[in-house]
Amino acid sequence: MDSSVSCIFVSHAHMDHLPRSKKKPNFTPTAVCSEATARLFFERMGYKIQQNNAWKNDEFKIKTLPGGHTFDSTVAEIIDLESSQKIVYTGDINIEDRGYLKGFKPKKCDILILEATWGDRDYRFPSFEKQIEQAKEFIRNELEKGYPVALLGYPLGKSQLLNYCLGNLCETRYSSNSIWKMEQVHKELGLELFETKKLPENPDEEGLVGNDPWLLFYNHVGNRDPTLSKLKTKYNLKVVGFSGWAKNLENYKYRMGADAAFTISDHSDYSSLLEIVKKSNPSKIFTVFGNAQDLARDLQKDGFNAVPLKEGQSTLDNFF
Repeated sequence: MDSSVSCIFVSHAHMDHLPRSKKKPNFTPTAVCSEATARLFFERMGYKIQQNNAWKNDEFKIKTLPGGHTFDSTVAEIIDLESSQKIVYTGDINIEDRGYLKGFKPKKCDILILEATWGDRDYRFPSFEKQIEQAKEFIRNELEKGYPVALLGYPLGKSQLLNYCLGNLCETRYSSNSIWKMEQVHKELGLELFETKKLPENPDEEGLVGNDPWLLFYNHVGNRDPTLSKLKTKYNLKVVGFSGWAKNLENYKYRMGADAAFTISDHSDYSSLLEIVKKSNPSKIFTVFGNAQDLARDLQKDGFNAVPLKEGQSTLDNFF
C-alpha cells in the first residue's frame, strides 16, 4: 500500500467492498470501520487491519454511522474542516428495520455519495415484515408435509438474517460450510443465532438425520448447483430464494430452481433511495454502483444536482 495514504474507510465485509487480492500489503493505514467489519475482514482476507470508529487530521474528520445493510455495515460521515462541508458516503445501505438490524437514519449533508443498486423505478419492494410472514407460512406448510426446506442467501448478511427470523421454524438445522463459518463469527461478535450443523460434504451419501424435515441455510446459487440437485432428488427438498431480484418472480424462481421466492433485499429499494435523498437534502449527489445512471437521471428531473459515477469506480485495491 502507498504509505502516503493515512486512512481508508471500509463500509462492510462483502467481497465486492474488500481488496481483490488476499496478499497482505507491506503497509496498512488506519481503517475506519466497525469492530465487526474488522473481524470479518480478518476472517475473509487472512490479515488484520488497524480498526477505528473515527479518525481525523488537519483537513478532515470521519466517523461511522450504522448502515443497516449487514450486521457490520457502516456509513461514513466526513467533515471538511476548512469548509465545514458534511459529506456522507453510504456504501451499501438499507433504511428499513429488519430483524436485529436497525435501518440507516438519513442525515442532512452537503454532499451525498449514494449507492444505486436498486436505482431503477421498477424496483419498489413490499415491506420486510410482510415478506417474512409470507415466507414463514410457506415454510411451515412444507415442513408439516414432511419436506425439508433450503433457504438461499449470501453467506455473510442474508443468511444470518434468515437464521434469526426463520430458524425457529424447525429444530433440526443445517448450513453450508461457508454459512456455518459466518454463523460462528457472528456469534463471537455477539449476535444471537439458532445453532446449525455443518452440511456433510456428501449429504446424498452420508445421509441426514432420521425422517424428520429440516431447514438448510444454503448459498445463493442457481438451479444447476449439484448439491441442491442431489438433495432435491433424495429428500424432495423444497428451495426458497430471498432477493430483490425476486421482484421478477417467475424469472427468478426459474434461474434459482426455487419453489418459492420472497422479495427481501439487504439494499434500500428505489422508494427508500428517494427518501434518503429528500431527508439528506444535499446540494450535490453522486450515485454509485448498480443503476447509478438511471437514479441520477431521475434525481435530476426532480431538481437535484446528481452525477452518476459509473465508469472507473475505485475499489480498495486502489489504496492497497
